[in-house]
Amino acid sequence: MIAPSLAFPASMLLSLIAGVLLTLVFLPGPKDGGNAMPFRIFAGGGLGIGVTSCLYFACMTAGITGYILWIDLLFCLLLGGIGFAVLRRGVAQDPPQSIPKKTKRTPLELLLAGILSIELMASLASFFFAWREAPHGKWDAWLIWNMHARFLYRMGEAWREVFSGGMDWWTHWDYPLLLPLSIVRSWKYMGAESVLVPAAFAFFFWILTVGLLLFALAHLRGRTQGYLGAMVLLGTPLFIMMGASQFADIPLAFYMLATLVLLHRPRSSPDNPPGALILAGLTAALSAWTKNEGLLFFPIVAATLLFTDGYTGGWKAAWRGTARFLAGALPVLLAIACFKTQFSPTNDLVAGFDAAAVAAKLTDFGRYAEVAKAFLITGISFTQGLFDARKGMSLNIGGAVTTAVLIGYLFLMGARIDRRERIALVRSAAVLGLMLLGFFFVYVLTPRDLGYHLATSLNRLFLQLWPSAIFMGFMIASSPEPDPSAGGGPKAAAAWPETGSTGRGKSGKTRRRK
Repeated sequence: MIAPSLAFPASMLLSLIAGVLLTLVFLPGPKDGGNAMPFRIFAGGGLGIGVTSCLYFACMTAGITGYILWIDLLFCLLLGGIGFAVLRRGVAQDPPQSIPKKTKRTPLELLLAGILSIELMASLASFFFAWREAPHGKWDAWLIWNMHARFLYRMGEAWREVFSGGMDWWTHWDYPLLLPLSIVRSWKYMGAESVLVPAAFAFFFWILTVGLLLFALAHLRGRTQGYLGAMVLLGTPLFIMMGASQFADIPLAFYMLATLVLLHRPRSSPDNPPGALILAGLTAALSAWTKNEGLLFFPIVAATLLFTDGYTGGWKAAWRGTARFLAGALPVLLAIACFKTQFSPTNDLVAGFDAAAVAAKLTDFGRYAEVAKAFLITGISFTQGLFDARKGMSLNIGGAVTTAVLIGYLFLMGARIDRRERIALVRSAAVLGLMLLGFFFVYVLTPRDLGYHLATSLNRLFLQLWPSAIFMGFMIASSPEPDPSAGGGPKAAAAWPETGSTGRGKSGKTRRRK
C-alpha cells in the first residue's frame, strides 16, 4: 500500500510517466537538451491522464479496479520496454549526431521571459484566489464533472446503476468520462475522497495548456513567439476563470491544441515517420473522451487530414496517413463506443428530435440571425468572462483587447510561412472554421431556449478553440527577432522530436515573406 500522503502524487506521476513514454515511443528524437523534453512533459502530461482514464474505464468494466496500481505499473513498464527498444534501434541504425548547442537568449527574449514570469505569477495568484472562493468549482463542476466522480466512486461495484438512475437531463450522464474517471482513479489510490483532487486536475490541465503552447511555438517559431503566445493566453481572463472553475473546457482545449500541434510535423522529412500522426489520432480521440464537442472535433480533423493530404500528396498517401491517425485513435474510440452504447443515456439535445422539428428550425431564418448576432458579440467579448444569463448578451468592446492584440500583432509583423507548413496551417484553419460552423448549426437546431443556451455556453465553446487559434496566429506571424536562417551565422535550434528538424534554423528552404 502507498502512504496516503503519497497516493495522489503517485497516481499523477504514473500518468505523467505513461504520457512521456508514449511520446518517446512514437516520437523518438535526439536528446538535444532543447525544447524536446519540455514538449514531452507538457504534451505527455495530458496524454498520460487521458490514457490512464481509459485504462481505468477498462478496469471498471472488467471489475478489477482493486488492482489499478499494479495495472498502471505494468502499463508503464510495457511502454518503457517498447521505448527502450525503439531508442536502441534508432541508435543502431542512425549514425551519431552532434548535439546542437543551446543558443543564448537575445535581450528581447530575456525581456519577454521576465514579463511572462510576472504574468504567470499573477495568473497563478488569480487562479488560487478563484479556487479559494469556490473550492468545489462553479456550476458545471459540482453539478456534472465532480458529481459524476463522486457517484462513480461511492457506488463501488454497482457503478453502472448511476447511468439508469432516472436523474434529470441537466446532470448530463451522457457526458464522456475522462475527467470524472481521472478523479475517481486518484481517489482509488488514496482510498478516500478529497476536494483537492478535482482542483488539482483543473490546475494541471490549465498549466499543461500554457506550457504546450509555449514550447510548441518556441520550437516552430522561436522563443519570442512562444513567449508572446503564452502571454496572450495568460492575458485571457476567461481562461483563468474556467480553469479555476474546474470545467472540462480547458482539458478539451488542451487536446484540441495538442492535435493541431502534432499535425504540424515537418512535411519535408524523407521517410515521414508515422508517430506524430498516431499521437494526433490519440489526442483527437481523447478530446471526444473529454466532452461531447470532441465528438464533432474528431471527425472534422480526420476528414480535413484526408482531403488536404489527398489534394497535396495523392490519395494513396492520404489514405495511409489517415489510417495511421485512426490507428492511434482506435483504443480510445473503443472506450467511447462502449460507454455510449452500453451506459450513456440519450443526449438532451437530440432526445425527441424528429425530421419535422429539424426542418422547422432549419427554415426559421430568425434563428440564424439570432445565432449570428450572438457569434459576433461573443467573438468580441468572450475572452473577458461569463455573460449574465439573466440579462442576456451585451456588447463589451473592452473585451476585444486580447483578440485585438493577436490580430494587431499579426497585422504589424506580417506573415511569414514556411512552404512546408502551408498545408498544416490550411488544415488548422479548416478545422477551426468547421468547428465554428458545427457550433452554429448546433444552436440553430437546439431544443432548448435559444437565447439562454447561447448566453450560458457559447463563450466556453469559443474558449475551447482559443489556444489553437493563438497557436495558428503565431505560426503565421513573423517574429520580431531576425530569422536565424538569414545571415549572421547559423543558430542551432532544438530538434523537434521524431524528425530532427532544426526548427528555427535553416531547414531545406528559407521562409518567404508573404
